Amino acid sequence: MCGNARRKGREVCPSPLLPKDKVEGLVVDHVKDYILTEGNLEELVRLTNEELAQTSSEDRERLGILEGQIADVESRLGKLYDALETGEFKTSDLAPRIRALTQKKEELQLAKADIEERLRCEVLDTVDLHVIQHYTSDLSNLLVKSSIAEQRSFLKSFVEKIEADDEKVKMYYTIPMPPHSVSEETVGVLPFVHHG
Repeated sequence: MCGNARRKGREVCPSPLLPKDKVEGLVVDHVKDYILTEGNLEELVRLTNEELAQTSSEDRERLGILEGQIADVESRLGKLYDALETGEFKTSDLAPRIRALTQKKEELQLAKADIEERLRCEVLDTVDLHVIQHYTSDLSNLLVKSSIAEQRSFLKSFVEKIEADDEKVKMYYTIPMPPHSVSEETVGVLPFVHHG
């Protein structure tokens, strides 16, 4: 029975009463059979590594832009310093502009340093399929050998909600996704008989 039905009465919640242990077992079985599959793992690793590569590519592109902007600012500062040295302009005339360009150069150099650090770290961040398979094997074993309380705790970490009616049960969960990148799955209700 759901919390609304318990607090406000059965007329508030039309969902059928289902044996909690059997539904939880069904959910655990579906997690093992549909989510923790070799194909899903390979796809997850591929997508993750593609995303990391895309981010790395964008960072390299941004780094090139920043280097060009820094060179432009340095060139402009050089021209201003030349104008000061030749006496074409007074220091008071050029000082605000030199200060502004120096500040801009420092900001660009900080942004460049951040991207360079990210690029150094990205080399270490690629996902290894074998490591993921090892963790998944451990997780599958945990689901098989753990108590229902431990299984329930695990499921709560990514199952958003479960809806049930007379004919089907829908499970909404976050990634990893089932086949065909669907974020919900509907299965027929097992033949439960309610007594009492």
